[in-house]
Amino acid sequence: MAYEIVSYVTTIVAWAGVDQRKVASVYIASDSRISWGSHQWNQGRKTFAATGTPHIFGYWGDVLFPSIALPTVLDELEAGVIRPRGSAFGEIGSSIRRLWNDYPKQEQRDLGIIMATRRRDAMMSVFELAVMTYEAKTDTWHIDDVEMPDRSSRLHIAGTGAYEVRNAENLWQESSHKRTSRAVYSAFAEALAQGKDRNSGGGPQLVGLRRIGPGIRFGIFHQGQRYIAGARIPQASARSAEVEWFNELFERVDGANGRLLTNAQRHAPR
Repeated sequence: MAYEIVSYVTTIVAWAGVDQRKVASVYIASDSRISWGSHQWNQGRKTFAATGTPHIFGYWGDVLFPSIALPTVLDELEAGVIRPRGSAFGEIGSSIRRLWNDYPKQEQRDLGIIMATRRRDAMMSVFELAVMTYEAKTDTWHIDDVEMPDRSSRLHIAGTGAYEVRNAENLWQESSHKRTSRAVYSAFAEALAQGKDRNSGGGPQLVGLRRIGPGIRFGIFHQGQRYIAGARIPQASARSAEVEWFNELFERVDGANGRLLTNAQRHAPR
């Protein structure tokens, strides 16, 4: 028996980190569960980071098209086929729609893509984020720019687990951690660990942009397990992985043992 990949599964959240001067970072976090009817797989990739350009992406809703299309967009960015001019996301959106043009009609389902980029570097940097959605009922695409905040806060949340993340975030924002990146990520990790949304699960996956450099793929230490791009990583592999690791409290840790790094800032639980 064949199963459709269920639409609007996942939990995805994007936020901006703001220091004393202005936006210093943007992140996208997602769960890793993909569902086919009653069948589930907890190592599905839902976030992407360009290795040569300052771009990151994440998706929710239908899995098949964005999981195939976004790696192609990354290749086009790396090769210089896409050179954003004017609107930061116009050329990226055009590339996604070109790939969609001959996508089988019977496979077209609702989906959403979060995309973020950075113009210029260091203290001249300007971060931008947009949400691109497709509605199957009306066969229409939309791209909406999201305004950057003046303090660390969530920029967008979507998926079946959004309600649970909002509930957890309300508690974190009432604590001493309010208006911080760690409040948003910790709320996301907490909601995922509680498992109240049956369509969200697996390990967290996280990508980000900082003031300098291309997109970043982070390693995650979550409930004693190690994950990169949603895939479970053995302890031995984590020792040699050239990635920065975070735990549930958004602390920088050693990926092999989960211990706080010597020069890392400790974050108290709420």
